[in-house]
Amino acid sequence: MKIRTEDENFVIDSILKECAADPEDSLFSIIDTKKIGLMGHSLGGATSAQIGRERDDIDAVIVLDGTMLGEEIAFENNTVVISDKPYPVPLLNIYAEDHYNNAVRLEKDTYSNFIASKNGICTYETVFKNAGHLNFTDLPLFSPVLAKTLGVGTVDSLQCIETMNDVVLTFFNSYLKDSGVPEIEKEY
Repeated sequence: MKIRTEDENFVIDSILKECAADPEDSLFSIIDTKKIGLMGHSLGGATSAQIGRERDDIDAVIVLDGTMLGEEIAFENNTVVISDKPYPVPLLNIYAEDHYNNAVRLEKDTYSNFIASKNGICTYETVFKNAGHLNFTDLPLFSPVLAKTLGVGTVDSLQCIETMNDVVLTFFNSYLKDSGVPEIEKEY
């Protein structure tokens, strides 16, 4: 996680530096540096979640079918210790159905995402029925054969991506643009 969080922190800091250096720049002038949202898929989601916990300038985090590895703070008596500190910013966990069901079946009381959601200041969870891990990427849209080999569900890939995009925009618009409480369904 250390290398991943250092990389993501570098990107955030570089963007913030560019925004401050040239507020008239056509790209950087449209960035609201007072409202920062992070999102990542799989290990990218774990990284974004960790940065959301560590930095005080992050306003919302979305984890796309990832495990929040940064919540695992120790290993004692042959058991992973999960942080019980409240997750500090609005958090949305989006799960593929198989990932969610496996987490419930195998780690219901010890899964880091569930504990972070339970202890968070403002958390949401949703499950995409019949989705697999790679349905949250564009791979099934341009290489369905490869995607099927690597792990997609039976959900319509385009519909899954479009629904995910709507959910992401709803969540970020709520917490980054103050559009009100997001309506996130338990399942899609």
